[in-house]
Amino acid sequence: MPPYWPWVQAIRSYVRERDPDQLRSEMGAGAADIAEVVSDVKERLPDLKPPPQLESPEQARFRLFDSITAFLKSASQKQPLVLVLDDLHWADQPSLLLLQFVARELGNSRLLLVGTYRDVELSRQHPLAETLGELTRERLFQRVLLRGLSQQDVGRFIEVAAGVDPPLGLTEAVHAQTEGNPLFVTEVVRLLVQEGELTPERASQRDSWTVRIPEGVREVIGRRLNRLSQRCNETLTIASIIGREFELRQLTPLVDDMTEDRLLDVLEEALSARVIEELPQTVSRYQFTHALIQETLIEELTLTRRVRLHARIAETLEALYGDNAEVHAAELAHHFAQAEAVAGSNKLVRYSLLAGERALAAYAWEEAQAHFKRALAAKGVSPEGMDPATDAETAALLFGLARAQLAMAERHEMLLTADSLSRAFDYYADAGDVERAVGVAEYPYLPVSGRSLGVTQLIVRALELVSPESHQAGRLLARYGYLLGIEEGDYVGAEEATHGLYPSLRGTTTPSWRCRRWPTPPGLIGFTLNPGEP
Repeated sequence: MPPYWPWVQAIRSYVRERDPDQLRSEMGAGAADIAEVVSDVKERLPDLKPPPQLESPEQARFRLFDSITAFLKSASQKQPLVLVLDDLHWADQPSLLLLQFVARELGNSRLLLVGTYRDVELSRQHPLAETLGELTRERLFQRVLLRGLSQQDVGRFIEVAAGVDPPLGLTEAVHAQTEGNPLFVTEVVRLLVQEGELTPERASQRDSWTVRIPEGVREVIGRRLNRLSQRCNETLTIASIIGREFELRQLTPLVDDMTEDRLLDVLEEALSARVIEELPQTVSRYQFTHALIQETLIEELTLTRRVRLHARIAETLEALYGDNAEVHAAELAHHFAQAEAVAGSNKLVRYSLLAGERALAAYAWEEAQAHFKRALAAKGVSPEGMDPATDAETAALLFGLARAQLAMAERHEMLLTADSLSRAFDYYADAGDVERAVGVAEYPYLPVSGRSLGVTQLIVRALELVSPESHQAGRLLARYGYLLGIEEGDYVGAEEATHGLYPSLRGTTTPSWRCRRWPTPPGLIGFTLNPGEP
């Protein structure tokens, strides 16, 4: 760019809209100096004489700076002015020096200077960083940090740009993918409009949305990545497969022919470019500054290369974590899932099951459901089918899936949930694993009045597996009476169950009751349900 380009653009737009006589009055004796950098002044004031030559270049620049400052202050006397200098991270050093000069002379004027810049472009050695330091030291400016757009703002933008009332799923997808970056939001919405996805008819018909990176955003990110060395780009590509966050110890064994010191140098290069950043209060742990940077690197890989990288990363991380691998089950499950084509499904299923159980323990039911479903799909078992569980692993996955669905209270999936419980119970009962069969039958959930899932039948079958005098039978009967009263409205049967009457399946679909009292073991708390009460 030509010297003083941000200033040239701003002054030129002002000059073109002013009457020559008014312009001459506002610029005064400094018009000739300003015309040296803003050619439009010469066009508007063709009779200007060249400014006198000065021996010192510093004096000449001082005179130019003073002339521009005097002009701006004079122009602002008739009406307040706002001067916007955009993309200061690209500004040349003279433009930044002029900014410092003008800022010092703003007192008692009606001039507001607004400069914009991307802080991700700045390093400690960047010229703008020095300018900002000077302005801060002299308390000449106020910094306004612009965050990404909120989800509500993204929804409003889509409404204005596309002329449709965006569904919540679309707004969430765009906001999550772009993290509210206005440039990325604009490019994503523009692409969806071009593809005809945001017509009122199409928008109302879709239940879920996926958003891909448009070419315009790739170009923006690509320009930043192209500034880095080839070795740095190769390293970042491997890191992008590890995840949005990665550690030095994870990356070291994956980068060939590079010492740890050299790897640190490469990461320092990426840190300086603000492509990655160190996580606060951690050592040797990094993350990509934006998710789209990571995704751009990933999408530059061929599918074959990507799958093989996932397989290598999965095996490397599994060895790295050793006996502590279970803690990282979700991470390992992800990589083995991506590498299933070359690594097989055994470890995918194993770590998905562990990850699902850990998610259940952390009350992350949606995550747990996803893990269990992925593992079942890898085993060729449909979560929505009636295929019997043929091994303990499948039974555990079905039971885990049912628990996640019950916790989420997805009423429309309740029948499928009951099927999962039944399939898991069948396997454990047939395998003689009484403890797990009982655990499936008595698993607590919030029942729906008047709507039976058939769990009472599982309880009756479980009671056939245990001794009537056992604690297990006591727990099962208590659960049985509770479900009978709420789900089926059988208050008499519920009261009999809680008093220890033992149901029998012999020859009936609906259980009859044996004519014997079940002895209450120590520690069992009995209760009664009064018919007619909710």
